[in-house]
Amino acid sequence: MSEHSQLRLFVDDEPDLINVEKDPEKSGLEEMDDRAFVRYCEKHAALIAKLEELGLPKPGQQFRIITRRTFNAIQFLEFIARQETILDLKMAIYSINFHAAKLLVKLVNEGYISRVEILMSNLRNKAHREKEEIVRKMFLGHPRIVLFFASSHAKVFSCSTAKGNYYTLEGSGNLAFNSRVENYVIDNDKALYDFTVSWMREIKVFLQGKKELELPS
Repeated sequence: MSEHSQLRLFVDDEPDLINVEKDPEKSGLEEMDDRAFVRYCEKHAALIAKLEELGLPKPGQQFRIITRRTFNAIQFLEFIARQETILDLKMAIYSINFHAAKLLVKLVNEGYISRVEILMSNLRNKAHREKEEIVRKMFLGHPRIVLFFASSHAKVFSCSTAKGNYYTLEGSGNLAFNSRVENYVIDNDKALYDFTVSWMREIKVFLQGKKELELPS
């Protein structure tokens, strides 16, 4: 594990700034076994302009979606939360912009989402400085947001809702606006939600005591 992948709090020119000097050559996660989830479900495919055109999948359904317009994956989360209170949310984020972070915190503060656990990538990219500010100002210390870091490119969220649904969204898009073609898959499947909860827990436990970026709740 690289010595430079650990959390550093600068006390000179940039107080309290969360930073990573460089990508770790080895994340340590390579030591973990790969995980796979297999199941069969009813599938639907769509090219959408608005989420209202599609709605939400029923238990056992899967929607495969292509977007072509300016779109931010946080819109899926808001669409769910404003229809069904989200009791528990697990998120793996590669990149997030200010709008998405602000909306996530707003949904939590207003009671649309009860609790959130976020696995955020510590990989260097052009949005890194923006992510630092988002983390420092919005997520750290929030009583209902747990945040930890790993060498990750995963983009997924899974949630349980007050209506007894279990939605999981996976796709190519980040939590930022762009006008590129993006693909998404959204499921309503408790077993898939449990799978997300399980592998995120395993990674967090694995990172304890290591120099991979990690922050407590």
